[in-house]
Amino acid sequence: MLGRSAALVALLVGSVACSSAATDSTGLVGSNGLGANALGPPLATSAEVGEWVEEKTGQCDDVVPRTAEEFADFVGPLRAKLYAPYVAEWATCEAGPYERLGLVVFQREKLADFQNSWKGAMSSGEVSDNPDFGFGNGFALSGTLGLELLGLHELRCTPVVPGADVGHTLPAEAEGCTYVQKPGHHH
Repeated sequence: MLGRSAALVALLVGSVACSSAATDSTGLVGSNGLGANALGPPLATSAEVGEWVEEKTGQCDDVVPRTAEEFADFVGPLRAKLYAPYVAEWATCEAGPYERLGLVVFQREKLADFQNSWKGAMSSGEVSDNPDFGFGNGFALSGTLGLELLGLHELRCTPVVPGADVGHTLPAEAEGCTYVQKPGHHH
């Protein structure tokens, strides 16, 4: 397993490609280079996300579509409550250390609603931290190991501590939320 993890990281490091800001006609903040559209190519289906992961890593060639019930089992009841209303579809594949890497496609027109909902859950104490997926343009991958090497961003809906080295930062769709990429892995 350790060898496979090292192999995935090596593949990810060698395959990171910077991309320009994509735009579309959804009316999202991203139409001016901000928000999700600034995070790389827009991916609208879990099959497209799987193909993208496979291009980047050489893995994830067997994408298995999943149900909403399976999503709740996969992320747990609390996270399912926060994520599921905004998910268009999801699937899994095997890639590196992940026997089931979640490939989540969001309803693009509801990204701001998702972020505001998460902020509300943090304010009420329902959750204590930011979403735990790696985010791209309209999609996200579960897990954290190596995902920043794919050029994915963390979604933060908490203020950045002054002086913190957060790296590449872009405004997200909801006020007070940002997409952050760790230093050394920005576009």
